[in-house]
Formats: sequence, C-alpha cells, structure tokens
Amino acid sequence: MKQDHFRNRPARRTALAGALAVGAILCLPAPARAAGHGEYGPLEIKGSEQQLMKSTAGYEDQFVRRSYRYGSADLDAAITRIGLLLAPKPTDPYIRYRFHVLRDIEPNAFSLPDGQVYVNTGLLAVLENEAQLAAVLGHEVQHTAGHHGILTYRSTRRKLITGSLLGPFTLGISDIFLINSLYGYSRDLEEEADRLGAQKMTRAGYDPRQIPKVFAILMRDPEGESPDFKTFWSTHPALQSRIDYTRAMIPGLTVGVNPDGLKVNAQGFRRLVRRASLDTVQDLVGADYGRTAIDLAKRLVAENGGDPACQIALGDARVALGARAMLGAEGDLTNRDKWKNLKTRVRYTRSERQEQLLETPEGQKNLRKNLEEARQSYQRALAIDPNAAEAHRGLGYVYKGMNRPFDAGREFVTYLKASPQAPDKPVILSELKEINTKIKKGGKGT
Repeated sequence: MKQDHFRNRPARRTALAGALAVGAILCLPAPARAAGHGEYGPLEIKGSEQQLMKSTAGYEDQFVRRSYRYGSADLDAAITRIGLLLAPKPTDPYIRYRFHVLRDIEPNAFSLPDGQVYVNTGLLAVLENEAQLAAVLGHEVQHTAGHHGILTYRSTRRKLITGSLLGPFTLGISDIFLINSLYGYSRDLEEEADRLGAQKMTRAGYDPRQIPKVFAILMRDPEGESPDFKTFWSTHPALQSRIDYTRAMIPGLTVGVNPDGLKVNAQGFRRLVRRASLDTVQDLVGADYGRTAIDLAKRLVAENGGDPACQIALGDARVALGARAMLGAEGDLTNRDKWKNLKTRVRYTRSERQEQLLETPEGQKNLRKNLEEARQSYQRALAIDPNAAEAHRGLGYVYKGMNRPFDAGREFVTYLKASPQAPDKPVILSELKEINTKIKKGGKGT
C-alpha cells in the first residue's frame, strides 16, 4: 500500500524503510515498468532469480534479529487471520503467506514475492477500522499472487546497478525485491492490485467503501513536508487518482449486496491497535514529527480520554512541538511551501530549528502555549492515575522549558522514585545534574 511519492524520513526511524531510501534511487535509475498485468498462474524462477529469492527469504529472520518486528501476539494473530482470508491459494511452492508487523512510523505496508507481508505500526495507528486493514492486506497479497516483484525485476534487470552500504543492509541487486515492494510498482500493477484486492475483500464480507478512505488517510500531511515529486515516481498512481477509481468501483462491487451489512469493525480495531498507536506517538516524537504526533495523540484521547497513557502521549507530543505552531488547513500550503519546510528539516538539526524559532516572538509564544498545554495533559493523567510516573517525567521537561528548575528537579526525582529501573534513568540523572548546576549558579525558578 505504497504512497504516491517518496517521503523523506529521518535517520532515527525505528525500522528500515528510511535507510533504504537512497538505495532505492541507486538501484532503480528508471521507474519499474513491468508488464501491465501480473501472472497469476505458476511462474518458474530462473537463473539469478534463485539467489534473489534466497536473499528475500532471509529478511524474515533479519527483521527479528535487528528488532524491527513489533512484538504483539494479538496484532500478529489478527493480521494473519485477515490476510489468510484474503490471500489467493499459492500457485508456486516458493509462496507461503505469513503476516508480520514492523515498528516504523511510515504509514506503509509491503509484500515480498515469497509471501511475506508486512504492515507498519505507523499505518495501523492511522487506519480507522478493520475493513481498511483488509483493503491494505488484500492489495498486498495480490502483488505476491501476481508475481509483481519478479516481473518487475525481469523488466528492469538490465538497468540495475549495485548499491552501496546504507543503514542495516547492503543495497544492490540482491535487495531488488525489497526495494520494489517498498517503493511501489508501475501504475498498471498497482491499479491491478487495488482492483483485485477490492474484489477479494468484498467477497470476504468487508465493506469496499472503506478503500478510498485509506488513500485519503495517506494524503494527510500534518507536517506540511510532502511536496508533489515530479520525478520518475510519477509513474506510480497518485493517491487522488486511486481515490477516484476505487470510489468508481464500489457500485460494481456491491451489486446484489447490501453494503450496510458488510463488515467495518471500527471500535474493535481501534482497541486492538491502541498500544501500537501509543508507541507510534513516541516514535514520532523521537523523530521530531511533533504535529503528526499531536494529531494521533488527540485522536487517542478522543477515543479513550480516561486512559492516562493517552493524556501523557498528548503531553509528550506538545513538548516535542516546542516553538512550532500547528499548521492551518493543508490546502493553504503551496508546493513551494512544502519544499521549503522539507529542506529546512534536512538542512538543520532539531535543536537548530528550535533555536531559530525562539529568536522570534511568534516562536516564543508557541513554546509557552505548547508547554502549558502539555502541563495540563500531564496533570489530567495524574488526576486519572496518581501513580502515572511518566507524567512526572513529562512535567519535568515542561518546567525545564518554562525555566523553573526547582519544579523540574522535583518532578524528575519523583519520576525516578516511582520508576527506579526506568530505561531512561541515565538521561534523567543527567538532567538533574544540569539543573543542580544551574541552581548553584543562581538560576531562577520556583
């Protein structure tokens, strides 16, 4: 379920797609132009493809060894149940469907020629219901069933060049199946997977009206950093185009069927993905996507405001936003604005961007506003559960930002007393040391 263009992501991402970005460009100097249709019967693996399939099979273990897999038996079981319901019967001995979750903020999913299907936590966090997940999985299994990866390789192999060592993998010809699956196939193959997947999910009892909503979700750009790329990625169908043609498919898919009786399952699905959504908020905070983190955290609070973890997530997202403001309507940003925002992220570090903003009255105002709103979120969490230790940690950072070192120190100490084995204990001890030094030098605070 690829997006319509490449989106820049920081080096600190929690899974591998960001590390593969440059490698995809190195290995695919021209767009993947496989035949317009997949091969849904048996397809023999030839020559060098044997080694490629062997390399592909190794990813399943590599993702585990490198801690990319998300550890949730409930999520794995649910995705496997839905995926197997939608997957066509394998036509080849090398296809064996298995479904996994990767911890990655990118709202994406991909499949490999041997039947491995992966869904990122970043996608699960933003999907609204089980029918939308079925749309994603129905699409991905068709890539495997139609041998799209193998056909794409055959059409581009003469153009391939070896990659260089980037991130956790050596990207070259041996990684072509992974690269193609991550960054998408030709327009025809993607549309084919959309159409066949839609038919399959409808026959399985899921509401196909949720399909265009998935693409609408993927079009969201809270950061204002996703410009339209007028490069070879334009051969991939644009998300608006996919909204249009999947919406046009719905009447044909529901002939003789009452669509209101088809399965959606919003509440059960959102309960299932709540933990992964909370983790995604923290991963977005760590990657400095504060606006996206706030959008997701607000949704979690709306879903279950009585969970202190949701209030803490919103507080953490507000602290991460710092001196920035939330954006207005996305339509207010021009493509040039988005390019400027993206270049600023690439050119400057998080602290450099914060310092630049704090030199302006608007940035100082934004910081005060975000810190105060974060303080209120943490206080709400403590009102729900006085033992919510992470709320004290958050308040420590709030008061540090407010230049209240005594209050910050008190909250950090409370946090460590409540969580003596906290994994970030060395970081908090360093914060306390810095606060102590500031107080000794006459720092102000209450």
